[in-house]
Amino acid sequence: MYQATNLRLICITIIVSLLITTGCNTTNTNTSHTPYKKEYSKYVNKVAILYPTENPEMSVNIRTDDKFLSTLLMGPAIVPQILMQIAHQSAKRNDVRIFNEMIFDLNIDEVLCKKLNTKLQLCSHLHVVPQESLTENKVVWELLEKKDKGPKDYQKIGTELGVDTLIEIKTISYGLRDPGIFSDPYAIIKADIKMTTTSEGTVLWRDIVQAKTAIEMDPTDIVSSTYEDAQFLREELEKVVDVVSEECVERLGFDTNYTYLLDKDYLKDKKNKVDIAKKLDELNDLRYDKLITDTDYNEKRLNLIERAKSVKNIHHINAQINVANNENRQVIVEEENKSKLPTLPRRD
Repeated sequence: MYQATNLRLICITIIVSLLITTGCNTTNTNTSHTPYKKEYSKYVNKVAILYPTENPEMSVNIRTDDKFLSTLLMGPAIVPQILMQIAHQSAKRNDVRIFNEMIFDLNIDEVLCKKLNTKLQLCSHLHVVPQESLTENKVVWELLEKKDKGPKDYQKIGTELGVDTLIEIKTISYGLRDPGIFSDPYAIIKADIKMTTTSEGTVLWRDIVQAKTAIEMDPTDIVSSTYEDAQFLREELEKVVDVVSEECVERLGFDTNYTYLLDKDYLKDKKNKVDIAKKLDELNDLRYDKLITDTDYNEKRLNLIERAKSVKNIHHINAQINVANNENRQVIVEEENKSKLPTLPRRD
């Protein structure tokens, strides 16, 4: 009888915990999926990438270990368990508040748009509108504030920006997770991506794209490290955003083999540095301002890519570059020496 009572109390505790944890965190993600077809490419040439004016709140759940230990210490007693759950949720809400204040000026949708913009310039034939041009156009900015856009809205944006296609980005959720002692903490993001024509507002592609990237640190240090270093938090979030942007490029059917040129460590300790992301954006600005033609832009873009690749070849004559995707579909650049023989001594 006593054991049955304890079992019921434990079940009630678990149910209360689940209700408290998930009661206010549900998100409606019912999205109609529209696969992108290769034949659409002939209709897509000039593109603008849009994002909502509202910055979504980051979610944080990094106290799993604390919760687990507290649950064990409290035992089957129902009142202490409920109080522990309330304290845990209070700490979790505090984490969310503090972390969002730490990155108050980081718009995750804007970061995703910029990364996708650069990757499309690098990997596709598309002419993409510079992201800065969106915020400079008052008409476009007012239309971005509308949650449900109609065909006339798409036509107006297309006319203002001079594009035939729009890609809309909306982050559903993002943040940090710490599953517990037996798993590494990670950053996560889930985004709703939609591609539409400006002529009629026809949806060419729509999908939910999500990814997570492991945070390389001792799980016991995740709380203190993120609280102490806002830059660390930004970098971890940008890593997972980078994965989603690359996934979008792949789902549109473009080759992503050159995205390793964008890695921050790619040109580290190199004499001839080519910041290809910055150079591509500068070149795109010139094209959009009609200081160079689309044809000149295409030619200079290809020359820039070849120049950036040649830097790698100069410093790694005896290296073979292998580009692969890890389990999170993040591009990894690996190097393997072609020759296993030791280098010959210099003759001075």
